[in-house]
Amino acid sequence: MKKWVERLNGALLIVMFLSTFYQVVARNALHVTAMWTEELAKFLFVFIVFLGSATLMESEEHIRISILSDRLPDWLLRWLRFFIQLVLVAFGVVFVWSAWGNVLNSWEFYAPSMTWFRMSYLYLVLVFSGILTVCYILLNMARTLFPGLFRPRRETITG
Repeated sequence: MKKWVERLNGALLIVMFLSTFYQVVARNALHVTAMWTEELAKFLFVFIVFLGSATLMESEEHIRISILSDRLPDWLLRWLRFFIQLVLVAFGVVFVWSAWGNVLNSWEFYAPSMTWFRMSYLYLVLVFSGILTVCYILLNMARTLFPGLFRPRRETITG
């Protein structure tokens, strides 16, 4: 799943680049205003950030403060990690629920310069990202509770 999300992020990044490139060319060479390109680039950036942050949770590469955890014994560190993951799951559920409410509430609104783009699409990405994040945290909880049973996949570089 992580590979598919990373590929999607790569495709979104290419579309964002092309949109921005077209905006520069249209403004400077064609002397045409393309307002929609800036808005599209902003929305794509939001998509990339939230989908990318979800994939960080799988390998636990998010920002953390480890000054306390570096000094704890292994058994206590394991329970601290489990507690933090439990809090993150609770936050993730609230996040998904709130984002879904925003999807429903903003369905009738469209982006100002792109009349085909519903504003609820932004919140829909948050729903998908939140569900993916919660799934990854649940997987990490299983890895914390049963360290020998669930091992993270290591990608190997073959040459």
